[in-house]
Amino acid sequence: MRISHTLTLVFLLFSSTVMSAGSDHFDSNGVNLRYFTEGSGETVVLLHGFSGSAEGLYIKPGTFNALVTAGYQVVALDQRGHGMSDKPYDAASYGMEMVEDVRRLLDHLELDKVHLVGYSMGGKVSNMFRSKYPERLLTITLGGYGWPWQSPKLTLEESSTRLQQRTLLPGNDLQALAAVSVGMYDLTPTERNLRANEVPAFAIIGDKDEVVSAENFSTLKSTMSNLDVTVISGTHAGPDGAPYKPVFAEKLVNFLNKH
Repeated sequence: MRISHTLTLVFLLFSSTVMSAGSDHFDSNGVNLRYFTEGSGETVVLLHGFSGSAEGLYIKPGTFNALVTAGYQVVALDQRGHGMSDKPYDAASYGMEMVEDVRRLLDHLELDKVHLVGYSMGGKVSNMFRSKYPERLLTITLGGYGWPWQSPKLTLEESSTRLQQRTLLPGNDLQALAAVSVGMYDLTPTERNLRANEVPAFAIIGDKDEVVSAENFSTLKSTMSNLDVTVISGTHAGPDGAPYKPVFAEKLVNFLNKH
């Protein structure tokens, strides 16, 4: 039975008994990608944000386990350039190729339709996937995301210089992330596409999100059809990040259970 009560989800998120998600790899147009999978039922695919990983954003904080226990098959992907997936240095290997990675993952797992959840950069990839392959989705969840929120058009050198001024999580490859940043420019669906959306959609963001502007989040709400919105406590990332709080998983499960 699917679980939606807050207290139960809090217990699941912080219980000392942690489910063991199995990991595997598949070839996505010559790039080796790692993913985790566990559970049974309708499938939820999770996409992390820039410089993150499936483990860091979804597995360790407990969202992955909460979804499994709520009755879903959960698949969490290390997107190319991140985690334990391959990290090409060519900017052409990113952008829409990251959208195609999701399609190839579904084909690899023989999944016709899924619930797709993306946070931050993962939200950009997810929303572009929805714009191109709406028939493959049961629902879409956009976490820490606004619209148009288009990344600046940068050269690899400019992107690398910017990243040298940021603190990156251990295990990241600066050259690969610079290429990811360049590719992000292409991941913005059109206004016409958002207004024509028929996929049940959910947007969730922290009330102190310092990355997504209030204007972009407001524009998303007023532009995208078939969209439910909720604001929870927290920042975009870091120790007080919204996706690391139990209420994030609670709100996500509640939305999925409705569809």
